[in-house]
Amino acid sequence: MFGLDVMRALAITLVMIVHSDIMLQEHWPRFPWLPFVDGVDLFFVLSGFLVGGILLRYIASPTLGPRSLLDFWQRRWLRTLPNYYLFLMINIVLLYFGLTRGLFSHSVIYYFAFLQNLYVPIGTFFWESWSLVVEEWFYLLFPVLLFVSMQLLKLRAHGAFLIVTGLFVLIPAAVRLIMASANDDPLRSFGTIHILVITRLDTIGFGVLAALIHHAFPGPWYRARRPMFALGALGTIAAAHFYGPDHLWYSTTWYFTLGAIAIMLLLPLFSTWRTVPQWGRPVVFLSRISYALYLVHVPFRDLYVRFYPGTSLPVAIALFVGYWAITITLAWMVYTGYEKYFMGLRDRLGARLGAATVSPSS
Repeated sequence: MFGLDVMRALAITLVMIVHSDIMLQEHWPRFPWLPFVDGVDLFFVLSGFLVGGILLRYIASPTLGPRSLLDFWQRRWLRTLPNYYLFLMINIVLLYFGLTRGLFSHSVIYYFAFLQNLYVPIGTFFWESWSLVVEEWFYLLFPVLLFVSMQLLKLRAHGAFLIVTGLFVLIPAAVRLIMASANDDPLRSFGTIHILVITRLDTIGFGVLAALIHHAFPGPWYRARRPMFALGALGTIAAAHFYGPDHLWYSTTWYFTLGAIAIMLLLPLFSTWRTVPQWGRPVVFLSRISYALYLVHVPFRDLYVRFYPGTSLPVAIALFVGYWAITITLAWMVYTGYEKYFMGLRDRLGARLGAATVSPSS
């Protein structure tokens, strides 16, 4: 699906722009009229769409059982955990030698169990991991609730899927409203609500909802792809336009809901764009290394920033281009030399489990 590669490549590009434009701010301050489109939200919705499709195939199998659940988890964990723990250790080493931000404390141990921003804000150490924690808890909780609903409550597969998806969409939105109303410090809630697991699971949930709609109504999904894309693009820009400290209530409550819905509307077009055009190979490449790139770019930036303060504009531009080139190269090395090995284990382990279905390599 080339369109999904486009979404993934766009997401990581937006994330890197936000985290690297500090290198040029001395000469080119960020334009205030540019809306803040969060690349992590694109990742969340896309992840929910892919995982939702996988889970729909699992529950459609006549041999659905505990092994299916184990197969789902091993595929997710072999995709995400090796890179995560590699870069957790890298960040610990960098912190020990004073090369990255943060302080050593007892809270570092929470990172090994994905607890660092479960219900309290993450610290400055390895702060980019907040989004990975949200995803890992979604991967754990959503299938459990789905299987419990089907096996213990005896709900029909698609009914259970819809109910659980509704819970993941509605509960985080309600928690945000409660937290925003109860917090006496709006700026603190602005930085807190954005990164907590309990307040951000709904963005992934909207992606799962899109997978269910695609599964149930494939014809309308395809026919409406262009108008939905136009509406989604306008909605994404509109939702992002009012995000920020000047609109704190909106930015801590409805922004996440409206932004996720707008991104969800992009999926009918992107998910039906199969053919890779002649110019598309760099997009596919960037998509493949996007996870490694997400983990590489911040610690390398912390090492790199010492070179650019006080530089002239040509030197600053050269350093900026060099940062992107080196970061992409490092991510490619991580992907080819480390990440792909663990991804290659998934089918073999799935075969040993005798799982009902085989997931795509998302």
